[in-house]
Amino acid sequence: MKKLAATAVLLVMAVVLTACATPSGQQVKVKCPACGYEFLAPADN
Repeated sequence: MKKLAATAVLLVMAVVLTACATPSGQQVKVKCPACGYEFLAPADN
């Protein structure tokens, strides 16, 4: 039963992360974890 629950949680996380992905051709706001500098980077295809 634990395997089923873990698989379900991973599946839900994958769907959520896929839904949050930006479409190609747009820019993504990136923040450097070390210095806090924010910049725009092109989104990968």
